[in-house]
Amino acid sequence: MPQIFNGLIVKKVNLAGNYWQFTLEFPVKFAFFAGQYVSVKVAGDGTRRSYSIASAPDGNQIELLIDVGPMGLGSKYFLSLNEGDTIEALGPLGRFVLPPSLKKVLFVATGSGIVPFRPMIRELLEGRGLADEIHLNWGMRHEEDLFWMDEFKKLETGHANFKFDVVLSKPTKEWSACSGHVNDCLVKHKASYLGWEAYLCGSQQMIAEVTDVLMKLGVKQEDIHFEKFF
Repeated sequence: MPQIFNGLIVKKVNLAGNYWQFTLEFPVKFAFFAGQYVSVKVAGDGTRRSYSIASAPDGNQIELLIDVGPMGLGSKYFLSLNEGDTIEALGPLGRFVLPPSLKKVLFVATGSGIVPFRPMIRELLEGRGLADEIHLNWGMRHEEDLFWMDEFKKLETGHANFKFDVVLSKPTKEWSACSGHVNDCLVKHKASYLGWEAYLCGSQQMIAEVTDVLMKLGVKQEDIHFEKFF
C-alpha cells in the first residue's frame, strides 16, 4: 500500500543539460516494483508531481531523475533543493511493471521516459535473467543531453541478449548511430517484432506513432504497454 515517507536528499547531481539525479534516503526500507513511481509534494498547498523511480529496488534509498527543462512547479522545486534537505514522497504507485515472465521485450522511450526502463532492464538482466532478447530504443534531441550511456553500454557488452540504440532527432554531422525519430530506428533495424512485447514511455504523440509502427511490425495491440508523460 502507498505510504507517505520523508526522504532525505543524500545526493544531487547534474547528469547532462536539464537532467538532474537525486538520491533519496528513507528511515525504513522502501519496497517497490521496477517501473513504479512516487508522488512528491512540491508546494506548501499540497500540490504534487509524479516521478518514476530510476533505481532498482534495494534497501532504503531510491533515485529520481528530474528533467527541469519545462521549468514548471516541480522543476523549480527540485532545483531549489540541496543535499541534506527533506522531501515528502507518497508511494509506491503505478501498475507499469513487468509480468512474471518475458521472453522477447522491446523498450521504447523518449527523453526522461527512459527512467522506468532503467530498473526494469536491470531486473531482467541481473535479477531474473530469463528474457531471451531485450532491445532498448531511446530517442533524444542532442548528444550533449545523453546520460547513463556508459551504464547501458556496459550492460550491452556484458549481456549478449541486450541491444541498445540511441536515436537523435537533431544530431551533429559526427553522429554515426540512428537519427530521426525512434520509430525510424525500429523500422531500420528490425523487419519484424512478431512475438515480442513492447513497453513505451513518452508523449501521447510518440505513443501513438510507435504503436502504429509496432503493429505493422507484428506486435499485437494487447502486447503493447505504455506509460504516458504529459
